[in-house]
Amino acid sequence: MLFLNKKKLFQLDNRLQLCASMVRNDCKLADIGTDHAYLPIWLVKNGIIKKAIAADVNLGPLQKAAFHIRRYSVVEQVDARLSDGLELIFPNEADDIVIAGMGGELISSIIEKAIWLKDNNKHLILQPMTSEPELRSYLSQNGFSIKQEQAVKNGEHIYTVMQAEYDPKYVQTDVLFPYIGILKGNTPDNRAYIKRKCDCLQKRVNGLRQGGDNDNEANRLAEIIQRLKDML
Repeated sequence: MLFLNKKKLFQLDNRLQLCASMVRNDCKLADIGTDHAYLPIWLVKNGIIKKAIAADVNLGPLQKAAFHIRRYSVVEQVDARLSDGLELIFPNEADDIVIAGMGGELISSIIEKAIWLKDNNKHLILQPMTSEPELRSYLSQNGFSIKQEQAVKNGEHIYTVMQAEYDPKYVQTDVLFPYIGILKGNTPDNRAYIKRKCDCLQKRVNGLRQGGDNDNEANRLAEIIQRLKDML
């Protein structure tokens, strides 16, 4: 939960804290869909980065971001910028790009429009709220390799955060990859994420079998579910 006051810096929630943990020291950051600019402010105030752009496509959230940037005295380090995705961010302004809190298909479209991200010196830190399989498939099909991935519980929800970079020789192609990325069953949150994915896939299997018109797909998904359960 985020707490704001003039004397004490807020704490990031679990979701944003995991995003922050994947940001490289001393990098230039672009936080896309920044909302209140909590992430770049926290990173600057803790000495992890020195420069950031807090970008949002909507004026209302950006005004809130600008207010917090002034409140925490980071005007020289954090620039609030109205931008549709990365359209008004220049390649030399960002090394690490955080795109968090939006759907996986929207994240994919933002990446698609920024050709300059196809550079292995640029790191993407992505936190999809929905459509994770579609995002992972997009990354793999377009030469981006996931280097880190971790699930995290935030209240009643569980999310995944992935760090990717352009590396066509090492894209992931395993049959399980679209569903769980490179997660392992080695943490409680990872296991909870994998279990949730099993439950979602089981509903799809049940629907297919009730319809009786796609047994091959139902059987394929049932095999994936079993492989996922074996990880738990």
